[in-house]
Amino acid sequence: MRGKWRNWRVFCLLTGCMGILLAGCWDYQELENRAIVVGLGIDELPSARLQGKETRMYQFVVQVVEPANAASDTQLGRGYGSNDMKQRGYTNFIIDAPSIADGLGQITTRSDRVTDLAHLQLIALGEKVARKGIDELYDYLTRFPQMRRHTEIFVAKGSVFEFFTVPSVSEPTPALHLAEIVNNVEKTLIKANSNLGAVSKGVREKTTYVTLCAYLDKNKQVVMNKAAVFNDFKMRGVLSKNQIQVISILQGDIHRGLLEFSCSGGKKVVNRMLSGNAKVKPSIRNGKPHVTFQVKMETEMVEYQCMGEAFEKPEQISKLEKKLSGELKKRLMDTVQDLQAKYKADFYLLNTKLKNYPELHKMIREQPKEFFQQLTVDVEVDFKIRNLGNSLDTPQHSKDT
Repeated sequence: MRGKWRNWRVFCLLTGCMGILLAGCWDYQELENRAIVVGLGIDELPSARLQGKETRMYQFVVQVVEPANAASDTQLGRGYGSNDMKQRGYTNFIIDAPSIADGLGQITTRSDRVTDLAHLQLIALGEKVARKGIDELYDYLTRFPQMRRHTEIFVAKGSVFEFFTVPSVSEPTPALHLAEIVNNVEKTLIKANSNLGAVSKGVREKTTYVTLCAYLDKNKQVVMNKAAVFNDFKMRGVLSKNQIQVISILQGDIHRGLLEFSCSGGKKVVNRMLSGNAKVKPSIRNGKPHVTFQVKMETEMVEYQCMGEAFEKPEQISKLEKKLSGELKKRLMDTVQDLQAKYKADFYLLNTKLKNYPELHKMIREQPKEFFQQLTVDVEVDFKIRNLGNSLDTPQHSKDT
């Protein structure tokens, strides 16, 4: 009887201890006490002499969302630093510092909250920073445990601070608004991911990587239809919308976006991508590397501005498919040659796709510049239109009376 009573007391003691441990929270922090960072902008400043050494300096724009119950406070939602701008629902901290860690540390001296980067949605790099090199910044962004690989990243032409004050009707916080724009542009331009993970992969594999590029028009609206080319931590150039599409197609990223083709009288034919793939057929010709891209694409017609055409018969559709296939092939070939002549870089993930071809893979790994100088390319296109919409013909041209 005593043994049973002893066991019962031990059981109650353990249960009570477990209840305390499981129900208790000894390291929590109130939301109002955390400065949740959703956007980080980085601009280049003139170097400064710190502790007897010439040191590279940056201006950081750190956007922090305000708690709902504090957003109505007239003292919150302000920009702290060289610019002081009243906003609603967020605070912009503008800080000059030699490193990200130093900059974030300064926020604690200007705010009563501790910075939290776990919800960072966007990183905006000034063009001067990108061209001079992001190696110092990259170390922090990839080493800090709170950083997420899918944080969107883009290069900002002009003042970075202005991007973090762009108003939006649907999203009052500029950093979140910009992150949504990046995400939408990736879908409509058939652009591969422009995020920290893509940058990290390019750095690790020592290959060329691409991020989106943005500027503000005369109405202070964000325009994001180009991309920045990076190699070895530095921005080397800018890609047009057409070049972005060609790179994505040849990478095999064919499942979204619109393609435009020329038509008579400067008009356009617009097709939406439905599905497709791009296979690589490598070979060695006359001792030089050669690659044939075999592109297959299924689309649906969105707009056809060439008046007076009809698509009631299969041969009419086949004729249009053949015409668009030829136009797309020429576009792909011309763009590949231009990019190869200017950058001599692996935009098409050949370093990965040629792993099953030892001789070619050895060439691209050991002598990448020589490989792309010697590389010859051919393109085969199989372009299909699976849906013409609700109309099988187009209106006739109106005649002047």
